[in-house]
Amino acid sequence: MNDDPRTKALQEWNRLARENTENAIVTSMLESVGKSSSPIESFTDWMLIATGAIASFILTNTEKVLPFVGKQALTYGGLLLCTSFTCGLLSKIFALQVKIGQQAGEAAKTTFAEHLEKHKIEEEKIKEGAKFWGITIDTGVRLELILTKFLAAMPAIPRYLTNRTLKKYQGNIHLGQIILLRNFNRQGIFAFLQGILLVFFFGLQFICGAFQ
Repeated sequence: MNDDPRTKALQEWNRLARENTENAIVTSMLESVGKSSSPIESFTDWMLIATGAIASFILTNTEKVLPFVGKQALTYGGLLLCTSFTCGLLSKIFALQVKIGQQAGEAAKTTFAEHLEKHKIEEEKIKEGAKFWGITIDTGVRLELILTKFLAAMPAIPRYLTNRTLKKYQGNIHLGQIILLRNFNRQGIFAFLQGILLVFFFGLQFICGAFQ
């Protein structure tokens, strides 16, 4: 019965409805991951504050600290602090990109929905006119033209990076969520490295202090 040609349109409708729902669920799952960015950013902030406080203390009390840990431990410790601070800054940069991506996505959804609703009203009127005259008119939104005009307004480097990303994930409807998830993963990695390096710093100072 499924092979009945009269049911092909219904089957295609069912396939598209299922596919759209599944894609919407995947999009929601990917977007929900980005919500975890804020706690990681807070952790990074605390680590940056701690790193800055420790570095300031060491710089202003070098002569007092040096006899307890030694010159070599202090030098390597300073290197660990600098590296930890750099990882923290990189984590903050990726957190900012996640936040920008979320806000831009929400704004785009709102404005897109408004414009598409207006277009739908105009589209119905145009189709009625085309039906009256017995002609066929393509009323679909031209996404390629929209992207071309959007990219044309961007500076050269962002335009190049955007084009490269679009080509890399061509055909993937979850492009925006993939970029957000990629930045979120990088944020987490650098936040983890930031914390580990700070722990190594304390470990190095205690060990060297014990054997000094």
